[in-house]
Amino acid sequence: MKFRLGNTEFGGESGHIIVSGFDPGPPELITNDNQRPQRDGIMVGRDYLGEQNWAFDLVTNRNNLTEAIQTAAELAAAWRSPSVRRAPNVVVPLSYEMDGRWRRVYGRPGRFAGIKGDVLAVQGGGRITADFRVTDPLFYDEAEASVVLTIVPATTGGLVAPLVAPLTSARSSAPRAGFVENVGDAETPLKVVFHGPVADPWVRAAAGWEIGLTGSLAYDVSVTVDPLAGTVTRSDGAPVAGMLTRATRLSRSLLPVGQSELTFGGSDITGTATATLSWRNAYQSI
Repeated sequence: MKFRLGNTEFGGESGHIIVSGFDPGPPELITNDNQRPQRDGIMVGRDYLGEQNWAFDLVTNRNNLTEAIQTAAELAAAWRSPSVRRAPNVVVPLSYEMDGRWRRVYGRPGRFAGIKGDVLAVQGGGRITADFRVTDPLFYDEAEASVVLTIVPATTGGLVAPLVAPLTSARSSAPRAGFVENVGDAETPLKVVFHGPVADPWVRAAAGWEIGLTGSLAYDVSVTVDPLAGTVTRSDGAPVAGMLTRATRLSRSLLPVGQSELTFGGSDITGTATATLSWRNAYQSI
């Protein structure tokens, strides 16, 4: 198997770092079970999948100790990145290649033990042990699928009852529908990028959930709603979670397995606003 963390790749048969041992381990099982009062056995509650630890045994594939140390240092820099370790609620992808396909998991790099100056290291084969803490139990395609939905221009002229202040002569645009398909075997989060000019844009699913914003976006502004990362970000990098509508629940914004119909709406008299829908097909197994 090959692996990639950030820009650092390891594994495979001819790389600078060979994977001599890999154990993905089972995810922790978190239960809400309770002992039956005055009886044998338990009353089962809800079960949840917790953290999963991926353990690696690695060996540098270099010519001498100097090269082995340099290679180990490059991997250590990726594994111990301060920007990740010191940031709460931030996870990163660990990508892997198996049977010709690339997928990824999300989590945080864990423990890392560099090479020792033993005989193997002097010969270029320094041994490294490392852990990666997988925080999401699903496995995702490396490549992201996407669909762009356009909008129908809003009509103008005349007031529409009931009259509610502030009064406007612009009517809402008619929604546009589109189809997306999750070809995996598990539900997967949907990311939406709203591109202005548009007021109060939304994307809704037949299942009843929506991802929507309140307020207006100028023609050169976009907002990205990413349920997987748990972020809502404007194109200038500012967090704007306060723009979400009350009906938006990021934890519910999931595409079921198979094909889904989604609609995009809002108010845009130019008819140039768009919503880019992106997702990674998700799987239950590696």
